[in-house]
Amino acid sequence: MPKAVESTAWEIAFAPEAAGEKVITLATTNKFVDKDIEITVTTAEGALGAGSGSAEASSDISGLLGTASSIQPVSGHYIKVEADANVAVATSGWIDNTEDVDVSIADVYYPITEGAQTITGGGLSEGAKSSAITSDGAYDGSSYDTSDKVKFESAEAAGVYKIHANGSATVNRAAVTKQVTQDGYFAADSEAQTAVSADSLTVTNPDAPYYIKKSTLSTNSVTPSTVAQTVTIGEGYYPSDRTVTVAAMAPGAAASSFDNSGLSTYFNAGTSSDNDVSITPQYSITTSGYLAETSTPVDGTPSYYTIKTTSVTEGTTSVSGTTATRGTASWGTGWITADNMGAATFANTATSGTTYVDISDTTDAPVLISGDYLYINKGYTDDLKISLAKLVPDGSDVKGHSEYILTGHSAYDDDGTLIAGTMPVWDGSYSIA
Repeated sequence: MPKAVESTAWEIAFAPEAAGEKVITLATTNKFVDKDIEITVTTAEGALGAGSGSAEASSDISGLLGTASSIQPVSGHYIKVEADANVAVATSGWIDNTEDVDVSIADVYYPITEGAQTITGGGLSEGAKSSAITSDGAYDGSSYDTSDKVKFESAEAAGVYKIHANGSATVNRAAVTKQVTQDGYFAADSEAQTAVSADSLTVTNPDAPYYIKKSTLSTNSVTPSTVAQTVTIGEGYYPSDRTVTVAAMAPGAAASSFDNSGLSTYFNAGTSSDNDVSITPQYSITTSGYLAETSTPVDGTPSYYTIKTTSVTEGTTSVSGTTATRGTASWGTGWITADNMGAATFANTATSGTTYVDISDTTDAPVLISGDYLYINKGYTDDLKISLAKLVPDGSDVKGHSEYILTGHSAYDDDGTLIAGTMPVWDGSYSIA
């Protein structure tokens, strides 16, 4: 509230209590102001003071940082945390821009915890063992014949040679070391450290027996005979040379012979200068025994032959009563010159100069069937003839009766004779005598 003073102005006193805008209202509406209004604002003097400050470190690795301390560790690795502090207003009021307050925050030290390192493994253990013996085959001086091998047996039995195969192996392992070469989570080593001591392991294969079969001969001697004989050398090994004795043979004898039975059917006797075939006989063994080898064959006395020849003979037909003995084409035994026999032909007139055998009245001449054919089967035929009477079917009644046939028409009778008709044609009128 303004208060009156003896001076020439109204005096208003106001003391700010906080920051912000302050409105002072002078109630002068409809009032007469006879003095000046004087407003006095009083501002308190402020003062700065030290506030609070702290420093703290953290890590995403569990156990990496030890307990915080304001004292620097004397050994080991650590993390130093330095921090800034804030300044607080100790007294409200006006603060001059030249005023400042020093705030001191102590450094914080976090020791780094050393980790642990474990190296495992490196041990040796004995694995599977095996032993074997093989044969590469017989060596010929440049290569091995893999098809000619010593055969090994796996079981002990009579007649075998026993051998042994064994083997061993040593596995050595160098020492395993570790060394941290750069400071960090692990403390650095000044030199390489032995993690696993050196060691070795010897593997010994068990003794493995093998057997080589002893070879045997099927016999030690062979007696010659009329059949082939063999000596079998069984598979396997034999330590020394072996022999097979073949008994000596007495001298043998050979003689030549020749069986010409049956040749006379097809051949005639010939000479050395006139023959178609020359046959030299082979030797036959007459006495068993040894025969000396000859550089050239030894021939017997040759025999000579000429080939018999033949030709085709064309037979002729003969007639006796109603029987016809047909002619055939025949040939004998022997070589026949290539030729051919012409096919039979048919004609309705006789060939000039040819004599025909008439078989019309024999059983070989068929009577035709009405509406059917004359059938001719294949085969040789000589010059024959059959009358038309046999080729015309029986059953006609016009023989000797020309009056049965109209004038201008004709027909064959049973004898094959053509009958001309004499029956007059009716002219449509009658004549009565």
